[in-house]
Amino acid sequence: MKAEGPSNRSCCAFVLALTLTGSWGLEAQEIWQIQGSGSRSPYEGETVTTPNDTVTAVGDDLFFIQTPDNRSDGDVWTSDGVLVRYSGSPVVRIGDRVRVAGGVVERYGQTEISQGVSVTVNSSDHPLPMEVGFDSELPTPNQPWPETELERFEGMRVAIDHGMISGPTDSYGDAWATASDRRLFREPGIEYPGLPGLPVWDGNPEAFEIDPDALGIAHVDLAAGSTFTARGVLAYVFGSYQLWPTAFDVSQAPQVPASRSPGGAGVLTVASQNCYRLARTGGDVGYQDRLAKLSAQVRLELGSPSVVAVQEVDSRSVLQELADKIEGDDAAVRYSAHLEEGNDPSGIDVGFLVRAGVAVGEVRQIGADVRFTWDQSLLFDRPPLILETEVADLILSVVVVHLKSLGGVEDPGTSGDRVRRKRFEQSQWLSEWVQDHQDSRPDDGLLVVGDFNAFEFSDGFVDVLGQITGLPDPAGALIPAETAVDPPLHNAVFMVSQDERYSYIYRGSAEVLDHGLADQTLVPLVRDVFYSRGNADAPLSKAGEEDSADRSSDHDGLVITLSPPVRAGGGRVRP
Repeated sequence: MKAEGPSNRSCCAFVLALTLTGSWGLEAQEIWQIQGSGSRSPYEGETVTTPNDTVTAVGDDLFFIQTPDNRSDGDVWTSDGVLVRYSGSPVVRIGDRVRVAGGVVERYGQTEISQGVSVTVNSSDHPLPMEVGFDSELPTPNQPWPETELERFEGMRVAIDHGMISGPTDSYGDAWATASDRRLFREPGIEYPGLPGLPVWDGNPEAFEIDPDALGIAHVDLAAGSTFTARGVLAYVFGSYQLWPTAFDVSQAPQVPASRSPGGAGVLTVASQNCYRLARTGGDVGYQDRLAKLSAQVRLELGSPSVVAVQEVDSRSVLQELADKIEGDDAAVRYSAHLEEGNDPSGIDVGFLVRAGVAVGEVRQIGADVRFTWDQSLLFDRPPLILETEVADLILSVVVVHLKSLGGVEDPGTSGDRVRRKRFEQSQWLSEWVQDHQDSRPDDGLLVVGDFNAFEFSDGFVDVLGQITGLPDPAGALIPAETAVDPPLHNAVFMVSQDERYSYIYRGSAEVLDHGLADQTLVPLVRDVFYSRGNADAPLSKAGEEDSADRSSDHDGLVITLSPPVRAGGGRVRP
């Protein structure tokens, strides 16, 4: 898919003087003088006059100008480009040479000439200044990051020959991108600069945003994993650097692959799916569409699993309506709904959809009344829920969890301390419960699934998965894991290839929040593990498409296939 911006006009050179407001300054300043080498213009609040500079991009009420190459100061730390903003339609075109006068403003961190602006078009059809090539090494992917690593290119022409969309189009029409051919992943540790003695994650500083239609070319919704080439200018908007293309060519990521068929008698498939606040709020408006999309997600993307552990569902009646919708869409797929109300003030709970023919034993909450030592509030907003079932003659306990989010974990003072402590105590309590379960029922299987709001490694503050599995990350954490789970649990997501190991995307970095932890009884029975696609990677606009499962949630679903236990002679046995 290609989109092109306004073309250079071919005509005789001419001089056109336009005075919008204000008047010319007496002394001209080069753009690199106006930009300076810092994060703000040394001319902020002053009136400047530029010499004869080249128009490189044009928007509805703005345009960019850049110093011709022969007048550049050659300093890599000062930008040769700047944005000019004024009311009314642009009176310039790409390739014009213009003289601009006006007041310098820092608008949300972006240097602009936007007060009392006067423009004179001196001539046209000039070659454009040389582009800055962004690639896998520029912007630098390494920390420490210079404060002006991208500031020095603000307003300048940029070219990307091999780019990847690392986070899908959001509600503002923007998407996260990187000037390389690889997806960005969350890695262990506290985001840079971190804390002394603890693991540090660089934060993927090379990520930036792209707004395809910022300069008037056709809008396109972008899926994460798509590759692109682009030419444009670098802008700064509400705290993020953005590429505003004048030319954009994208190869969209492939369609969602078909779900995998479990196959075979006695096979049990257990899925986990965050349903993103499925609730009947504000009447029926949009609710039936949500049910339809989640029905498609369960049937088509998760493969109609034996058990679906769900998170973020408002009530048992809502979950039952989802089960009814699934059956209405495919009469051969019938589920019973199981959910217990929790403690979350927003009303979201965890539960199970259990397919007809799968044995349902006891379904019960655990930890609902446990107190948080910090302030004696309830420890679990969303208490874990246990379902007992059987695979062949193996008794299996499936536990669904939705643990404390990462929101506020990096906050200073007591607010951050409280978040970190609660995350630790939840994981500690759950690890103790796991150990008690293994001690009391050593021959039974245990599978803990759900949205752990934690990575497969230490986040540097709390090693949630290390605590619960009994396999702490050697990198450590601010609150060290205190686990004695023995034998340890196995995180099934490690069976997923590294390039597919993600279920959520945050600010352009793919990460695992949804896990499946199997005890040693189940490990030899795990046949397959995969994440469905179509949610985390999909543009937010897909949430409004009624005829597909795409963006039925912000999390991809996790599916684990368990083979029936067998002995050498073929008879089913209890392991």
